[in-house]
Amino acid sequence: MEALVEQYLGNPLVLAWLLLAANFVMEEGAILAGAALAAADEIGLGLALAALVVGNILSDWLLYGVGVLAGKSSLVRRWIDGVMLDHARRLLVRGVWPAAVLARLLPPVFIASGFVRVDFRRFAVVNGVVATIYTVGLFFGSYGINLVLFDWLGNWAWLVVAALVVAVVWLSHRFTVHYLGAEDSKGDDAPSPD
Repeated sequence: MEALVEQYLGNPLVLAWLLLAANFVMEEGAILAGAALAAADEIGLGLALAALVVGNILSDWLLYGVGVLAGKSSLVRRWIDGVMLDHARRLLVRGVWPAAVLARLLPPVFIASGFVRVDFRRFAVVNGVVATIYTVGLFFGSYGINLVLFDWLGNWAWLVVAALVVAVVWLSHRFTVHYLGAEDSKGDDAPSPD
């Protein structure tokens, strides 16, 4: 069994598919892992980057689709305040570029874009450009760090890489909880309409 796992995990095409799929769980973690694998010569630089960019864009489109489906549900629409929905629609339609940049840190923006029916072609183009720039930038920054780490630490660098991935996932989660918590607390202090 161990030989089977090693055979497939050492295959660059299998690693590329795993990197693509990992974007659906945590984009930043996938990018950091892909850069580490490329720096360790486990996968080619171009193949890793292509898998990550495609996976990043496809996962964003999936979240947009979830928003579209949620927007069709009368049950979900009853939970959403109409005034807030109109405000979100105006912000997302007018500011697709800033929304695409913000969505890199807060993926629910992708769902909201689908929910309020931002034009998909516009969303796809803007998101594709932002996701590509973001992925390439983070990948090569991490790749450079990984080259240095593997040069200094050899195989021990994998421990540092794993710690960085865990830290990024944890910080991303904390940022989202803090950001969304701040939004919720603002709503609690607002005067009631009565």
